Amino acid sequence: MPLTIGIIATIAIAVGASVSQGMISNNVFEAIDLTKRGMDLPCIWVFLDTSILNSRQHYDFGARSSRALNLPFLNLCYESIARQNASQYRIRAISGLAELAELLGGWKELPEKLQNPLVTLEPADFAWIRASILAKHGGMWVAPTTICLKPFGKMPEKPVFFGTDTDETFVGTAGTPVPNFQVAWSPKAEDPLWVAWEAISKKRLNKSGGGDTARSADKWEFLALAARFPDIEVRPLAEVGRKGSAGRRIQIEDLLAAGQEGDLPFEIGANAVYVPIPWPELRNRSNFGWFLKMSELQIAQSDLVIRDLYKAAGVF
Repeated sequence: MPLTIGIIATIAIAVGASVSQGMISNNVFEAIDLTKRGMDLPCIWVFLDTSILNSRQHYDFGARSSRALNLPFLNLCYESIARQNASQYRIRAISGLAELAELLGGWKELPEKLQNPLVTLEPADFAWIRASILAKHGGMWVAPTTICLKPFGKMPEKPVFFGTDTDETFVGTAGTPVPNFQVAWSPKAEDPLWVAWEAISKKRLNKSGGGDTARSADKWEFLALAARFPDIEVRPLAEVGRKGSAGRRIQIEDLLAAGQEGDLPFEIGANAVYVPIPWPELRNRSNFGWFLKMSELQIAQSDLVIRDLYKAAGVF
């Protein structure tokens, strides 16, 4: 009898273990390592600028304002980034300076002018924000106004930059000495180029306080650092930012053109990975306010070029 009971107990344990493993394989939430999954993947950092005040919904009668982002097209951009890259990257959204400070180790790590969660960010501030994240943690910086058409794929063990200088109207086929900074890659935490860039940008902000005079500071900082750290790569064709043989810059009017019936006013090359949306210009030009108010469903049902880009990205 004891032998029989022992055999039954052994069989029961074996069956129980098998069933338990089957449950785990069918239900990922039962896995004990769930919180650690994907942590070994490089990270895509998407910084959301919550410093711009937005009017709240109509049920607040417009009497109050909020720092919560209320731009539906950004949700579609974020979905394209995640949909195209989730298998090879962790996707991390950083909501404003408070989360950034937490990520970097506290408010004291920020330049003096940014040690205030209510400060309004200026264009010159983003060179430091980008450099600080990539210097501290490594990974990929992707601006939230980015439509990812394809995965970024495996990146090399050196810094990588993309696109062409947006201040140049025509660039031909050769690109420009300065890339766009919509997307950038750091192969590891404490990469020398990004550590140096963070220090330079922080010193600039502490000295000048930023402002419009430093709007193009990231360009000059890049040129200085590229001379010191020449082992970098620039991929101008990964960005869909130019059109025609003259390399004319794609305008907001091109992205928001209607009635194209799927015929884009620019070419998407074989090496193209993403489309940048020129956010400061879109935000500041009041005649495009109608687009900023469109819901995700309205964009999906429109005949705009940008709808076709979201569709190509797999969002619709």
